[in-house]
Formats: sequence, C-alpha cells, structure tokens
Amino acid sequence: MRPLKMQWNNVEEFMGWWLETRIIRPPFKDTMFTTDFAQSFCLYREGRFQVELYLLKENITTPFHRHPNVDSMFLYLGGNLEFGLPDKTFTNTQEFQKEGEHGAHMLLGKIAVAMDGELHSVRTYDQGGAFLSFEYWQDKDPSSVVVNWDGEYDGPVHIKTVTANEKL
Repeated sequence: MRPLKMQWNNVEEFMGWWLETRIIRPPFKDTMFTTDFAQSFCLYREGRFQVELYLLKENITTPFHRHPNVDSMFLYLGGNLEFGLPDKTFTNTQEFQKEGEHGAHMLLGKIAVAMDGELHSVRTYDQGGAFLSFEYWQDKDPSSVVVNWDGEYDGPVHIKTVTANEKL
C-alpha cells in the first residue's frame, strides 16, 4: 500500500522524516545509475524528494561538480570516504576511520551538505564507501544526481550514462 503523499518544506525535514520511517519504495522508473566510480540506487521517491544509496569504488576521487537546482544532504554509512567542500578542500576523516558504538563505523550518521547545486566532490580510500543522498529537486522531477551533473565526468561509463539519459 502506497503511503499518503507527504509534504516537506525542505530537504532537512524530508531527511528527518525518512530516517524515522525508513520506508523503502524504489520507483519503477529511473531507479539505478552507474558511473566509473559509483552505483546509485533510489530507495524512495515522493514528488520532488528522494533518497539515493551510493556505493563507491575504492581509491577514487570524483571531479568537483554541481547538481544544478538540487539541495542535497549526504549521510555517511560506512567505508573510508571524505567529502569535498566548495573551496575544493576535503574534510579529513582519517582519524575517525575506526569502530564506533555497537560495532558500527564511528562516522555513521555524520552529514555533509551541498545546497542549491553547491560545488562538491567525494574521495575514497582502500575500502571504498557508502552514503545516502537525500535530495530536493527544485525545478523538475527527480531522476538521479548522477545525470543532473555540471562538471567533468568520472569517465566514459559516466558519459554514456548521462548521454543515455539526456531526456531526464
């Protein structure tokens, strides 16, 4: 049974609601996307809001890029990754790459933010990494930030994915 359509004022409210409910309802359309560095899977979509799970390969750095007209909040799940900031520096998470409470990663639940298409990147080390991307699409229905991309692409697989989805 499909839940009643929810109304959120911003991506932060949406993230809080989803983390409480943890409803997983992948959409039929535009569910999975691949780049040279990552695989994305949409866990939930409602109106202009969605949650994408990202699994990233080890030892990669995405080019700094933007997702125009998208507000994003990235929730750390696991692995060894760092988020790039608008000034093209990276958060240094190396001292936190250890076990935390209940055997989970110490950084589990930490958040990085890229509002309104703000410049960002992500890099991983030997384990790769995983995070959730909570998104509010300001001016169109969501597909994936993998294809709503402004900047240098990850490589030929990413270019192929964007080209195949230019209609989105």
